[in-house]
Amino acid sequence: MASMISDLVSRIKSKRPTVTEDSRDGVGKALADINDEYSRVQRELRKLKNEISQQSRKNFELENDLRFFDSKIAHLINHRITVEELENRLVESPSLPGYLQDSLLNQLYGQLFFLLQTNPFYIAKLSREVSLKEIDGLLQLVMFGLYGNHYEDREEFHLLSMFEHSLTYEFQEATDINSLMRANTGVTKMMTNYTRRGPGQEYVKSSLGSVIENLVKMSDPLELHPIKIYQDLLDNGEVKRAVTDQNILIDEAEANPVVQQKIKERVPVVQEIVLSILRQLKNTIGDVPFGIRWLCKAIRRLIKEKFPDASAEHINSMIGGFFFLRYINPTIATPHAYRIIPNPPGSVSRRNCTVVTKIIQKLANTASVREASMLPLESFVKAHNDELKEFLGDLCDVPDFHEALQVEEYIALSRRDIHIELSFNEINSVHALLLKYQDHIVQSQSDAMLVVLRGLPAPSGERQRKDNSVVKVILDNSCSQVECMSPVVRGIDLVAGDEVTSTMKQVKLLLVRLFKMLPRCMHESTVRDALKLAYKSTLEETRMHAQLIEGELIRLEQLGELADGGSLLYKQARQSLPSVRDLLFHYQNELKNLKKVFETILQHTEFLVEQLDAYKEYLVAVRAKVGEMQQLHASSSGSNLFRRAKNNGTHKFTHTQLEKEGIIIETHGIPQERRSNIYYIFSSTEPGIYKITMHYKGHPKAIYQKCIHLEDLLELQHLRDPVSLQDCVCMHGYVHEFL
Repeated sequence: MASMISDLVSRIKSKRPTVTEDSRDGVGKALADINDEYSRVQRELRKLKNEISQQSRKNFELENDLRFFDSKIAHLINHRITVEELENRLVESPSLPGYLQDSLLNQLYGQLFFLLQTNPFYIAKLSREVSLKEIDGLLQLVMFGLYGNHYEDREEFHLLSMFEHSLTYEFQEATDINSLMRANTGVTKMMTNYTRRGPGQEYVKSSLGSVIENLVKMSDPLELHPIKIYQDLLDNGEVKRAVTDQNILIDEAEANPVVQQKIKERVPVVQEIVLSILRQLKNTIGDVPFGIRWLCKAIRRLIKEKFPDASAEHINSMIGGFFFLRYINPTIATPHAYRIIPNPPGSVSRRNCTVVTKIIQKLANTASVREASMLPLESFVKAHNDELKEFLGDLCDVPDFHEALQVEEYIALSRRDIHIELSFNEINSVHALLLKYQDHIVQSQSDAMLVVLRGLPAPSGERQRKDNSVVKVILDNSCSQVECMSPVVRGIDLVAGDEVTSTMKQVKLLLVRLFKMLPRCMHESTVRDALKLAYKSTLEETRMHAQLIEGELIRLEQLGELADGGSLLYKQARQSLPSVRDLLFHYQNELKNLKKVFETILQHTEFLVEQLDAYKEYLVAVRAKVGEMQQLHASSSGSNLFRRAKNNGTHKFTHTQLEKEGIIIETHGIPQERRSNIYYIFSSTEPGIYKITMHYKGHPKAIYQKCIHLEDLLELQHLRDPVSLQDCVCMHGYVHEFL
């Protein structure tokens, strides 16, 4: 028996090396495959993050263009500006990159924007000084220039630091807690815009998209205001009034049994929708972008510092004012603008969305219910106050970023490839703003900002759109003054107390960063072997990172604290990270989510371009009209229907005339024999607002009138929809162009 066991053991031992070698080869191949896939995913992530930043910038510019046209189109109608002035705005931006020809100018602007990016208090102070007219230009610089890479930790942390400074200044000057963050200031506009970047919008779409879609699909109204319900019932003929007074009093509406029944039926539906939104937010709180949660935390901290006696209700109201009022609710109220749904909702759906957002905001404010429309929900609001209070508290439960920012800035000191992309006009605009408000933002006559500004020539004038190329500005940290260095870098040795502890912590953080860049480094025998592998990388950032680590190791050797050659630090850094397979899984998920973000941004681009195309179509029509009018003036025999009819700013036409000219395209419910007795008067007493009145011969007053705004007409003509008068007459959507 013993011999049999001995023989069996011998055979097992003889086979073991072969099995071990085969398995080792298999494991090695699998590990190599994982590392290759990891590198591919990292490359794709870098490319996608850059594309998202570029496309987000383009969308911001398109939104600016649309706002410009909204403000100028009425002036065009009133002949205060020319078609050509608007056409210049429609010229595509230049596709070729621009260059600053002077090398000294390159260096000075590099130093200027390095100071602005790494010393966020400059922008924080500037945002408090600029006028509302100037804020959009500064907003574009901050969100898509200085901190345009939405997925790079260094830029993200600097942006949050800028917000921290801005909020601190605002809170310091506040005398009343109720006035905080209520006005549309520079910092509040920037915070709102921050929530609309790719990560923020993708979170809302992924967490609330289905709930919002179902809300929009509801055909039944959810209106809870008694007067509005009563008015709808009267318009639909469902109830009749006993009094002839035109004004509806709240007591009359509330006393109506049909109104009471409608409210009773709608309240449970509204409550369930609100609860489903709150449940989704609570279940996905871990997916809320870090920056948005950190801003909530900063608001809470600053309130407690400035107003120590502030109640929990006041604090939650402030946090909710940012998170719900400026972030969640706008998406619910206008889901088409955030590409939750493809087209604008109808009037009923739009009002339903507004009703839901009002209730959510009321919950967030934790205030008593006063409005008539909210009274049926008073018990609901009180019952769920504590639940929302807990959610807002959990929302603020995130770590600080300052220590990580110190590491990022320390790493950045060794890089020479950090750059931002700005147009010529953006460079000149921020230069002009800094000169204009320098007395408010520089700290002393030796301030590095003032030194750089004195070395720069005066900013040039604004360039035409076709010449406004984008310039790559290499950030230059070579200022000789200590003030030029970022405060977080000057404090780098204060990360964790004494020099040895600080340096060791620094090395571990740098090693973790290196392992994420190049996972193969985790499988080397020693830290020196890992650095040798990193030096062979094709990425300059990885090689420079290895140099930083080696410098810190030498520093520890000089301090006599590296007797083991750094093996303990190497082991600790490896143990702090999950396996390469887990890291790969994490980045694969990130890549998947970012593709959704990019898809959402592209959809928004498509929506904005469609809106801009509507303006282009309008300008083409106006240009054609101007040409026709010039021909009519040149020809003494020329005439047209609308010129003949013009009389003191009004136009009068018969129904037959408008049918003949093709302006009336459909007529319903009006007998043929009566149409000859109908006439219309068109007028435009204010730019961009048109009034159409329908008259019947022999009647002293108009039988129908309609006021319509230019933006509504533009939307109708873009959708190829007619202008409807009392559902019986349909006019061409271009009717305003004949006035």
